[in-house]
Amino acid sequence: MKLSPHQVRTVLKVNEQTLRYWKRTYSALAGRRGYGPCYTFSEVLVLLVTKRLVEQLGVDVSKLEPIAVALFEACKSSVLLLSGADHTVYVDVACMAIVPGNSSEKSAGGVRIELSLPDLARELRARILDSLGDDEAAQMSLALGPTAIGSPPKQKQA
Repeated sequence: MKLSPHQVRTVLKVNEQTLRYWKRTYSALAGRRGYGPCYTFSEVLVLLVTKRLVEQLGVDVSKLEPIAVALFEACKSSVLLLSGADHTVYVDVACMAIVPGNSSEKSAGGVRIELSLPDLARELRARILDSLGDDEAAQMSLALGPTAIGSPPKQKQA
């Protein structure tokens, strides 16, 4: 399922200028044009992480550019994220790097921010479902009835 820019803005509760700025900052999103569905779940998850870091830490999005590629890679495994398996990553603020949750790497005296990606993925999924609401256009009824697929049963010959 891909989301349109309008759906992304609605789900993340950001304005058009904010989304535009984030697209310019993240090179992986720079090619998005038009109003059609073009954002994948993992890309919107990266934007949700971005929103959290900006709101809670006051970090400017341009400061996140060094970790953008690693952040997109960590969020790409949507199946793993939604399965509930532990997929925690840490943002090392001192050196602006992403460190996997299972890494034994020690922080260089700086601050690490824990990102529980499965929790964020579940939150994003709930937000997407809530944004669809009771709109009949979200799930249209079939114009034709269901048809059985398969070969007809073989008849015995006499």
